[in-house]
Amino acid sequence: MQEADWLDSLEELGGRLVPAAKNFVDSQRPPLPGTGAKGIRWLAEQLEDFVDRETDAPEDDRFVEGAGALLGLLLIDHLGGTAREREGSHRVQLGRFGFFDPFGAIEEILDAEDPRACFAEYLGIAEREANANGPVSRTVRVFADALGRARPDLGIESQFELTVELNNGASIDLTRLERIAREVGDGDAATEAARRIIGMLPGSNDREDTEWQEAAPRLLPRLVSEKFVASLPSEQDLYLHPIGGDVHLSLQLRYGTRARYVRRAEVDAWTLTQADARARATENLVAKSRELRIERVEEGILRVRQGDGLDGARLLLPSLHARLAKLGPGTWLASAPHRDVLLLAQKTAGEALRRRSQDAARRAPHPVSHAVFAITPEGPRLLRA
Repeated sequence: MQEADWLDSLEELGGRLVPAAKNFVDSQRPPLPGTGAKGIRWLAEQLEDFVDRETDAPEDDRFVEGAGALLGLLLIDHLGGTAREREGSHRVQLGRFGFFDPFGAIEEILDAEDPRACFAEYLGIAEREANANGPVSRTVRVFADALGRARPDLGIESQFELTVELNNGASIDLTRLERIAREVGDGDAATEAARRIIGMLPGSNDREDTEWQEAAPRLLPRLVSEKFVASLPSEQDLYLHPIGGDVHLSLQLRYGTRARYVRRAEVDAWTLTQADARARATENLVAKSRELRIERVEEGILRVRQGDGLDGARLLLPSLHARLAKLGPGTWLASAPHRDVLLLAQKTAGEALRRRSQDAARRAPHPVSHAVFAITPEGPRLLRA
């Protein structure tokens, strides 16, 4: 298989890594000979050659971006995995809990006294992540095992490196647990540390309540499906507002690395209407959406992918209709198959959008919906299949 065909075949799994890797491969000589061991050896030779060059900072940055993207795709191809992005940070997920930073690895390799030995060390780390024995995968596994024993009513909904989000809306940074696991291994000390973290989670009889003054600047919308709502513990009576079909609007409060869903009782206790609470959440989302990254997925299909966990909710942006009108006339359609992507297409590509959304929802570990909406000046309107 030609290298261009190989890279193109990874578009779904590799995301933005693919165009960066293709540009890098096209700029280097000799040509990339293929994947697997041949590709790794070729990349190692490019790294060693670059170390000996006289370069400036912009050239260094371009090389790291391209080489890191290619390394990530080589690992995805060899170990199985997918590219992940959040708030502009790109990583490769390997296995259930494993994460690897190919760009940070390239930077370290270029600064190492022995680049080839450093490269081999990072390849070993990636393999351990894929086999659930790397620094990230081991830490999250310890936490997941402890969570299953202590709180069987909860589970990990999603993960980005050492940040996990639970199905009760809690978001937890496991950096401290990773340090403990690194220093003492994943034995009793790490398990006890995980238990202490879990012990601080709100339980059914220890619910958090946030006053409106504190909640207002932190409030954000989140799209969820009926299936997700049905999977929640019975005590999690979240605030929900129907959007159309099986899609509902929920509300989240974000505190840096921590976030949680808002319960209906909390919204009812605030000194304003539910509509006002939704409007404030949308205003906060607008503030985070001044500039949207809209990229082409395939012929006729675009996507919004900021990578901040809010892209699906951008279906609700009041300015979305006007923004899309600048891209082309006529009716625009949208679908949010999972929280991290919003797919867009003009009406003529409606069937392709449905197929793409169905596939994305099927692949996502925690899908929202493959429902398709027409974007109108008044907001999204569900299109019946």
